[in-house]
Amino acid sequence: MIMTISSFNYAATDPSQPILGVVADETVQVFKAGEKTTFTVNLKNISSIGARDLVLKLKGNHPFRSDIANLTKKVTYLNPNDIAKVTFDVTVSPTAASKIYEFDLDIAYSNYVEGNYTATEKLYVRVENGNLQPVVGVNTYSTTQDELKSNTPDSLVLKLMNSGSSIARDVKVTISGFSNEGVELYKESDTKFIKSIDTKSTELIYFNIIAGKNAVQKTYPITVSITYSDDMGNEFKKESIAYVAVEGKAAVNANLEINTVKFPSSVKINENFVVSCVVENKGDVTLKNVDVTYEYASAFIAKTPAKVVVKDLAPKAKQVVKFTMMAKTDTVTESYHNYIKATFVPKGVTAENAQTVQEYVGIYVQGKDTSEGSKPKLIIENYEYGGEYVYAGQSYPLTISIKNTSQAESTKNIKVTLTSEENVFAPVASSSSFFISSIGPGEVYTETIQLKTKIDANVKIYTVTAKMQYEDGKGNSYDANKIPYEESETLSIAVAQPVRLETGDMIIPMETNVGQPFVIEQEFYNMGKSIMYNMMVKLEGPESAESNYFVGNFDAGRSDRYSATITPFETGTFNGKLVYKFEDALGTVTTLEKEFTYTVVEAPVFEDPNMPPTDSSAEEGGNAKLPLWKIIAGIAAALVVVGVVARMIIKRRRLKSEMEDLDE
Repeated sequence: MIMTISSFNYAATDPSQPILGVVADETVQVFKAGEKTTFTVNLKNISSIGARDLVLKLKGNHPFRSDIANLTKKVTYLNPNDIAKVTFDVTVSPTAASKIYEFDLDIAYSNYVEGNYTATEKLYVRVENGNLQPVVGVNTYSTTQDELKSNTPDSLVLKLMNSGSSIARDVKVTISGFSNEGVELYKESDTKFIKSIDTKSTELIYFNIIAGKNAVQKTYPITVSITYSDDMGNEFKKESIAYVAVEGKAAVNANLEINTVKFPSSVKINENFVVSCVVENKGDVTLKNVDVTYEYASAFIAKTPAKVVVKDLAPKAKQVVKFTMMAKTDTVTESYHNYIKATFVPKGVTAENAQTVQEYVGIYVQGKDTSEGSKPKLIIENYEYGGEYVYAGQSYPLTISIKNTSQAESTKNIKVTLTSEENVFAPVASSSSFFISSIGPGEVYTETIQLKTKIDANVKIYTVTAKMQYEDGKGNSYDANKIPYEESETLSIAVAQPVRLETGDMIIPMETNVGQPFVIEQEFYNMGKSIMYNMMVKLEGPESAESNYFVGNFDAGRSDRYSATITPFETGTFNGKLVYKFEDALGTVTTLEKEFTYTVVEAPVFEDPNMPPTDSSAEEGGNAKLPLWKIIAGIAAALVVVGVVARMIIKRRRLKSEMEDLDE
C-alpha cells in the first residue's frame, strides 16, 4: 500500500487535527477517452482523531468533463485508521490526450470539536485516446453540363464526407471565386448549412451557378470553405477547390512587344535626355488601352509625364513613345537601373485580365565623385557586454563601437541616446545619452556606459535602441534632401536570473550492517527567482533501484525530496554522492554535488552464557524474556530517529522562512 500525505509537518501546529492521506494503487487507473466510468479515491485517516463533514472535490488538469458530471463528493465521517472508498461518476473528455494526468483532490473537513481544516492531495490517471477529430471535406463534385454554356443555369453539386471517427456538427459551407469573367452564382446564396454529418457518412449540397457574360473558354477554380465543430464545441476549418469548365468565348490572341529602345549610354547631371521605344501590337485583336510607363531610379527627375496611354492599338500597328528625363544635381557617378513597362488590355476583356511586358534601360550618370561628396553615415560596428548574458539586479559595462562609414566626410556634435525594452536597463551614475565631439572619415569611436538591470527582469533577450543624431563636417544637420542626419541601431542583450539551489541535511546512517537496508534522503529547495529546467538528481556510488530521480521543471520557491533505499552486501567504508543537474532559461547547465560516506560491518551475534539451552516447549509457552542488549539497542535507535526528525523539522522551517523573505 502506498500512502501520500500533502505536508511533512501536517499536524505540527494543531494536535487535534485529523491527518488524511490518499491510499494510492500500485498501478494508475486507466480510462478510455469519451467513456462514462467511475473514478475511485481511497482516503485514509492515519491519525488517532476522527474527521467529519468531509467534502472532496476534483480540481486542476483532470481529463473529466465538469460540465456534465458532479466532481464533488461528501463523506459524513472518517474514524481513525479507517479508509473511505469515494467513487466519482465521471465522463472522460473525448478529446483528452493520451497521457498521464496529474491533478488535485481538495479536501475540506473538521474534527469533532471546533476545528476546520483543508488539505490537497495529488491524484493520477492515464487516458488512452484512439478517437479522431471529425474530418469533413469535398469527396466529389460535379455539374450537369460538361462545360457551362452562356445564359444556361446549372448546379454545382458538392458531396461532403466526414472521414473522421466523431460526428461533425453545425457544418457551414461557403463558396467563393465568382466574377462576370468566369462563373457567377445564379439567384443563390454563397453559404449553406448542414446540421450534422455522422462519421463515415456523406451529404449532398447544391449551388446554382451560371457562366459570366464576359467569360472566356477555360476552367475556373471555385473555393469551397467548410467550417464545423465536434461534440466539445471545438471548431475546425478546411478549404477545397472545385473546378468548373466554361464554354464561353474563345480566348483572344493578344500580344504586345516593346522594340527599338533608344537611350544615351552616358548622361551628365542637370542635362535633359530622351528615352524612347516602339510598342507594337503583334496579336490578332485591337488593344483597347496600352499603358506605357517609365520606371526610373530616384537619381532622376521626369521632365515629361512618365506614363503614356496608347488607345485602340490595332493588330500589327506601332506607336513611338518618348520620355524626357534629367539626372539630379547630387547624383553620384554610377550606373542606374530603369525599366519601360507596357500593360495592355484587349477589347472585350476587363482590366483584371491585363497583361504586362517590360524592357530594361541602364543609364550611366557622370555625377559627383564619390570620394568628394559621400553622405556621412554612422553605424554600430560592434558591441559587447562582458559575456553571453547579464544577471537581473546587477550592473554591467556596455561597450559600443560607432563607425563613420563615409571615406570622405567627417561627422561632429554626435548625440547617442540609449533606450531599452520595458526600461529594463538603467544607466549607473550617468544619463541615458552621451556626446561625441567628432568621428573622422572611416574612423571608429568606442564608448563604455555602465548599465544596471532591473531586479525583477524576466529571463529573455531584451533590445536596446541606440539613436544617433549628428552633423556633417560642414555643420549641417540635414542632407541635400532635407533629411536629418539620424540613425538608429538595435542591440540584443540576454538577461538571466541567478539560480540558487539549497539542500537540507542528508539522512544516512554512519554505520550499518550487511544485508540491512537503509535509506539515503535529502530535501532540496529552489531559493532563486527563476525556474530550473530539466532537473535530474542522480545517486552515484551505491547501487539502488531509485538511483535517478527526474524532477523536470523546478519552480521558484518550490521544495522536493530525493530518497533511495540501499541494501549493502559487503563490509567496508564506502563513498558516494548525490549529483543535482539542471538548466536555466538560457540553457546554461549547473551541477551541484553532495558527497557522503557510510560504513558497513558484519551483523553482531550475541550469546548469553547464563541462559539455559533453548527449549522449544518454553518458546511455545510464550514466557521467554527479551535480552537486555536488545532493549538498549531499541532505545538507542528510537533516540536517533527522534533526533533526525527534529533536525529535519528545524531545517525545513528555517528554509521556508528564507523563501518567504525572498518572495517579499
